[in-house]
Amino acid sequence: MAPVLLGIFLRALQMTVIAPSFISIATSLRATIGQVGWVVAVYATGSLVAQPIAGRLSDVKGRRAVFIGALAVFAVGSIACALSTSFVALVAGRTVQSFGAGALQPAAVALIGQRVPKDRQSGALYLTYGMFALAGALGAVLGGALVDGGRALGLAYPWHLIFWLNIPLALGALVLALRLAPDARAHARVALDPGAMLLVPAIAITIMLAANSVVPGLWAWLAISLGLLVVLVAWERMTVRPFFDPGLFSGRGPLALYALAAATAIPIFSVTMYSATYYMLRFHASAAQAGLALLALAIPLGIGQGAGGRLAKSTDLRTLLAAGIAILALGEAVLALAQTHLWVLAGLGTVGLGVGLGSAPPNALLLRIVDERRSGAATGLLTMLSSTGAITAPAVVAALLGRTGSSPVDGFRFAFALSCGLAALCVPLVAIVPRQELR
Repeated sequence: MAPVLLGIFLRALQMTVIAPSFISIATSLRATIGQVGWVVAVYATGSLVAQPIAGRLSDVKGRRAVFIGALAVFAVGSIACALSTSFVALVAGRTVQSFGAGALQPAAVALIGQRVPKDRQSGALYLTYGMFALAGALGAVLGGALVDGGRALGLAYPWHLIFWLNIPLALGALVLALRLAPDARAHARVALDPGAMLLVPAIAITIMLAANSVVPGLWAWLAISLGLLVVLVAWERMTVRPFFDPGLFSGRGPLALYALAAATAIPIFSVTMYSATYYMLRFHASAAQAGLALLALAIPLGIGQGAGGRLAKSTDLRTLLAAGIAILALGEAVLALAQTHLWVLAGLGTVGLGVGLGSAPPNALLLRIVDERRSGAATGLLTMLSSTGAITAPAVVAALLGRTGSSPVDGFRFAFALSCGLAALCVPLVAIVPRQELR
């Protein structure tokens, strides 16, 4: 568990430590907050592409090998970001970094599914997602402190320190991962599916372009995405060795979990990615102050994951998942209506509690439902669908920030209100997972 936990911590830290730096990045690179959203979008798009590929590779080449490779790619991308002095270079570095980050999650979950007894997998998964809470707490504070500290030192690009922070952590995780015992079974040859290998990235890119387009372009890119998806389905039905094994979609349970992953991602990422920027604009706070405020999100997230880990031993995982989504919706509503500093912190705390409580059940349920031989591909697909929220959420927020006649603060509050409604609609979807499939 040690290398898995550090790898997850590293991936999650990069998601939270960068949040207080958006304004600094926009200022030093002469970009707008909306343009900085592309830094988030390409990171999510690259992760989306890498996740199903890494999951499939971990099934045939071994969980350990893919996990180690993901750490190495993440480290290389981090160095590229730390050396970037232009917006294009930063986007390129983030793209490389995203491939490693995207591969880390399914490989780590598949490692747990392979090497942890089934009756302890829920607890192990809650432990890994607990690292997200720790990364959120440390990342938000560290990000704000590094940006403000770098600015005080007169650095032209103070946010570079955020990416340099990854290097010693990635090296430490690599050392631990190399000490893992190799996979017991011999590695099989990878059956490449060239059609899917081309179509999956194409679909991800068109989704990103749709999410970051104005209305006319939005519908055009969505139509292209839908067309490519139809082509992918047709190709996978015809090919002898499909990339997406049909067994990944057998039964209502997996389909419901995939749908939940995609739908709940937008409410989650709309808060976790932009709450620091919202706090800075709403209360004219510094990056360090915003980082401290995000402890209100991170600490309840950890509490929710700790409570979920204990309750998973005696409570139906579907109940925990439904409760987590409902609490998430409540937190979004509080943020949309909040008028004071205290109520904003209360909304962040409620969102954190909901995300923490509902974080592990989808993967734990999926590991129970699918065959162990397909666990890597299944968790990769689940994580990929969740990453669509990381692509669309920044675009939705940016579009609302740009509404004519609305202030950025009002745009954020409207985004929280929409997220509340979407999360509330997801609660009944949990009941679609049949109880008998959980045995």
